[in-house]
Amino acid sequence: MFKEGASSVMDIDYNVILGCPRSGTTFLLDSLKPLPHSECISGHLLPIVIPHLINRDLGAETYQALLTGFEFSLIDFLESISEERVSAIHRWLTQSMGTTELIQALQRKRVIERIIYKEPFLSFAPEFTYKALPNCRIVHIYRDGRDCADSLIRKYDVLTDEKLTHLRTAEVPLGRNYDHRYVPWWVDPGLEAEFLAATPYVRAIWMWKEMVRRCYEFFSRPDIIASKRVLLLKYEDLARDPIHYGEAVVAHFGCRLNNQLRQKFKQARTSSISIYKRRDRAEIAAAEQVAKSELALYGYL
Repeated sequence: MFKEGASSVMDIDYNVILGCPRSGTTFLLDSLKPLPHSECISGHLLPIVIPHLINRDLGAETYQALLTGFEFSLIDFLESISEERVSAIHRWLTQSMGTTELIQALQRKRVIERIIYKEPFLSFAPEFTYKALPNCRIVHIYRDGRDCADSLIRKYDVLTDEKLTHLRTAEVPLGRNYDHRYVPWWVDPGLEAEFLAATPYVRAIWMWKEMVRRCYEFFSRPDIIASKRVLLLKYEDLARDPIHYGEAVVAHFGCRLNNQLRQKFKQARTSSISIYKRRDRAEIAAAEQVAKSELALYGYL
């Protein structure tokens, strides 16, 4: 645990939420903010390039250094929250912190027992997450790739021809030059022309399929299943029955559902399920062809 003003961190429970961007990771993290004695963190404490870089042949020494650096970045965050009182007041006003814990924070006596860290791009390296944080609990939230791709295009306008002319996006910080554009590292060699000929929507589901395939391959290993450290969560299930599945997530993190958590989870909406159907049918068919195996694997085809 960590006490504000203390000089060290001991026995912190690490918890990680990962899933392709636009899979519900943000909603899930926001819903968990009322967990007592918890810090819910989103952002780039871990540089966004690292989940991509891990898939390169880095060598054992470099890989181990990155594993250690991940945990250190979380510890450094806890040791630097000098503005905890301001943050606590905000959380209390948004019903993400109870009154008792607010008083403790104002007195600089608040005890932090767990971190919940959200980084969607860690889906590219689930084994890295598992190894880096001792005994961490992971929630892999997944969503229909056709909806993910649709949301990525509408929200962030990802993987356009213009954005592929450089390596300065979260989706493609590493890649190989093909013509005047870069092809992401996560596209298999020999498929460059096919990828670049696709629309941004199809390129987005291409990224989704690469993420969920890596997660499936690692999380399906018998030793990983036996560890009980990983919870698989279907976004559509959470949206349709948020209290039941919210309770499962909270229990996975060793906690119990309280009234504030219930109110947060009740804000789930089903309106974005199957929203991809508004798109052109030919484009949907092209996307389904690219991600056919992964869509079927997760029960969407």
